[in-house]
Amino acid sequence: MIPIIVHQFFTYGILVCSLMAHTTFILISTTTHSVQIERYRYLMILFAVTDVMVSSIHLILMPGIQIALDGFIFFGLHLINKPAYLGVWAGIGFVIFFYQTFIILAFHYIYRYAVVCDPKWCRIIKTNMTLCWSCAAGLVQPLYTVAYTKLVEMGFIPSDYKTAFYRPHMLKNVGVDIAQVELGYLATIIRKPSSHLSHTALWQMDTVVAISGGDALSGFTAVIIFICSFLILRRLRIAKYYFLSKCSLQSNDNQLSQHQLLKALIVQMVYENSRMISSNFRLLSHQFSPTFRWRRFVPCVGFDLRGIYGDLLVIFTAVCPALDPIIMLYFVKRSYVAVYAYFKWIYSVVGNESNIFGEVHC
Repeated sequence: MIPIIVHQFFTYGILVCSLMAHTTFILISTTTHSVQIERYRYLMILFAVTDVMVSSIHLILMPGIQIALDGFIFFGLHLINKPAYLGVWAGIGFVIFFYQTFIILAFHYIYRYAVVCDPKWCRIIKTNMTLCWSCAAGLVQPLYTVAYTKLVEMGFIPSDYKTAFYRPHMLKNVGVDIAQVELGYLATIIRKPSSHLSHTALWQMDTVVAISGGDALSGFTAVIIFICSFLILRRLRIAKYYFLSKCSLQSNDNQLSQHQLLKALIVQMVYENSRMISSNFRLLSHQFSPTFRWRRFVPCVGFDLRGIYGDLLVIFTAVCPALDPIIMLYFVKRSYVAVYAYFKWIYSVVGNESNIFGEVHC
């Protein structure tokens, strides 16, 4: 296990960087006006707020993970000897906000598709655009949140069997006896040893359904993102080569802005999906028969992620929220120009104050 002092130092540093990056991003988004961005700024701000929530819960929890052959246990190092319900609900909150970024990212792509391609359904709601988008978000977000909450409650809530199963792992690797101390955790056991003399293990359907449901929700957002990306790229290609546009792509500047926004979203999609895959890796890493000699080399049949590798994966989840605003600020030209101007202004103000201070003392 990674020493807790290293984990704390890393998490505190990432949180500071995340807050600085998101504050700058929100400031630039609210003060930089662009015809191409329009209402899209509100989606970007919502994404930034969600990332800050993920980073904050990560700091509160200081999450740790121990992976066994048939599942894993997720717990908060900062919540040891705290009431168990705090650990459970903090873990549920972490999962909800962690996966909330995927549905918001899907909204990003749907909105860009509506702006670039101007589909027929978008023309119908154009008179009440803000109201319709707000209603859609207000309907989808609670359903998505409730679905993930129920899935976690179905397959990850603590039980006496899970406590007994993971007690040796926690004693050996963390030095915590979860049977003696109060510790709320989330844990899953895919297979239980059979009570018969046979060596077969029994699959736990509640856990299988919970994991499959979570993957289905994430996969649904991935399908939406892929379809919207394909349609947007096709539309931009048509506008570029045939100079035909029905969605305000007449100017090169407008088209360049759309390309920049899409490029930033694609980069976000790649590493967000890598984050989702790495988290699901923990679920799938040891669920197949350990008798396969090649299980350590093929991810889908049991890549060995026990020990320090699980800690590295959970620490990786703290880095991702801090990268989101940096990606948007880097790829969208108007944004990084505004950032440059903002910091140049700060430098000039600080420089003037220093000169005045020096003149007074002289």
